[in-house]
Amino acid sequence: MMHSTRLRKPVADLLTVLPLILLWPTLRHRIESQMLLHMLVEFPVLFAAGWAARDLLLPAAARRFPRTSRVLALLDWGGLTSASVVTCVVMFWMIPAALDATLLVAPVAAAKYLSWWLAGLILAGSWRRMTPELLLFFVGNLSWTSATAGMLYMDTTSRLCANYLTDDQSNTGIGLVLLALVLGALALRQMMRLGATQAAARRITPPVAPAPTKTAR
Repeated sequence: MMHSTRLRKPVADLLTVLPLILLWPTLRHRIESQMLLHMLVEFPVLFAAGWAARDLLLPAAARRFPRTSRVLALLDWGGLTSASVVTCVVMFWMIPAALDATLLVAPVAAAKYLSWWLAGLILAGSWRRMTPELLLFFVGNLSWTSATAGMLYMDTTSRLCANYLTDDQSNTGIGLVLLALVLGALALRQMMRLGATQAAARRITPPVAPAPTKTAR
């Protein structure tokens, strides 16, 4: 356990600073010139960096701004707001026109980096507050979104993105469908765990005896 904890911190630190490699123009152009790398490598790296940064930033922020932290926790009751925000981020950057805009307009590219990083930061601090039902719906919805976008990219013969060829588009579609299968497996696992938990709760909870009724004399 101690070895695992010691290993986790260097990995988290590495993930936190990993997006800085995108400051290298040659490497950034190499990644973003291929749709597959853009969506299935760069996006997850930005998300993972935000997730890893949570343990570095949020405890200090909570100590420095306790009132603000409490207000944000109330606004994100049960993780519902975080789930909605992350879902919107994922769905927006699945749009082909949005991908094209990131390559042509610098402020849009900056919004992409920031939104994916913030999505990871937000979800890392809220997923434990989600009910099993909400977590199941959230992961299942992401799986469905990824599968829908992937099948669209695979089946469309015309170019949906002006900056990417149809072969690259088709390969990205395959990758998104595979990602959807992984997310779907996670949702199914969560559903099975939820069912097992509820069944165990029913076995543990003793039946409530009916209240005695008074008979008229």
